[in-house]
Amino acid sequence: MTSIQSSPISPASQGLSLDAFSRASRAGEAICVSASGQSLQVLGTGAMPDGRSVAWVAPDADTVSMFTQALAQTYGHGIASAVSRELGLAPSPGKPLASRVIQRALDMAQTSAQALEGVNFITRLDCSASVGGPVFVSVCKELGIAPGSVTAGQRQGIDQAMQQKFDQAAQSGQTPVAPEAARAWLRGLLGAR
Repeated sequence: MTSIQSSPISPASQGLSLDAFSRASRAGEAICVSASGQSLQVLGTGAMPDGRSVAWVAPDADTVSMFTQALAQTYGHGIASAVSRELGLAPSPGKPLASRVIQRALDMAQTSAQALEGVNFITRLDCSASVGGPVFVSVCKELGIAPGSVTAGQRQGIDQAMQQKFDQAAQSGQTPVAPEAARAWLRGLLGAR
C-alpha cells in the first residue's frame, strides 16, 4: 500500500492535489492518506517474539473524501459528483482507496471534461464574433447592429470576454454552458460596445 503524507493543516483545509493521488496510484495497489502530526487510533497492541511492543493503529484521515475533493478542485463539482456516484465513492475514514479506482475515476473525469468542452466549443463557435457565427449575427440583428459594422478589434475583444465567461462557468461547475446563457452574455457585450 502506498501512503501519501500531508501536513497537519492540509487534510481538512487545503486538501491534496489530484496529481499526488495520480502519482501514488501508479506506485502501489492502494492509497491511504496519513496526516503527520495527528493522533492515531490504537486498534490493538502486542509483542514481537523478541519482546518489542507493537501497536496496530488506524489513521483517521479519509482518503476517499480527500480524493473526491481533489477531483472537484480540478474538474468541478458536477463531474466529481458524477464520477463519485458512478464508482460508489463514499467517505471511508481510515480505509485505503484502490489504485485502479483512482485511475478509473481520473479517466472518467477527463473524458467527461473533454466531452463537455466539446459542447462548449460548438457554443463558442456559434457565438464567435471573429468567425461571424450564426448566434453573433442573430444577436447583432436583434440589437439593430449591422454585423459588418463591428470592427476586427471589437470582435476580438468580444471573443476574449466570451472566453472568460466560459472559463468562469467551467471553474464553477456550470458546464456545458447553455446556448441561451451564452446568447445573453453576447447580447450584453454587444449592447455595451
